[in-house]
Amino acid sequence: MQEVQETKEIQKTTASENSFLVNIKYRQNSSWQGTVQWVESGKTQNFKSCLELIRLIDTAVGASENKDNK
Repeated sequence: MQEVQETKEIQKTTASENSFLVNIKYRQNSSWQGTVQWVESGKTQNFKSCLELIRLIDTAVGASENKDNK
């Protein structure tokens, strides 16, 4: 219950269009596994490595920048 309240507080205080909540569930094979949530849309995606996490965030930021430039 406290985690949900903290998430709502984070959502209230974010000013950026690209805000993410990263939940690391496991650390195996020298990498992270978990979920990343886009705060604005509420979309959640699982990731199996640090590289995959970076790619997900990079894709989201790049898509947002392209939308802003049009």
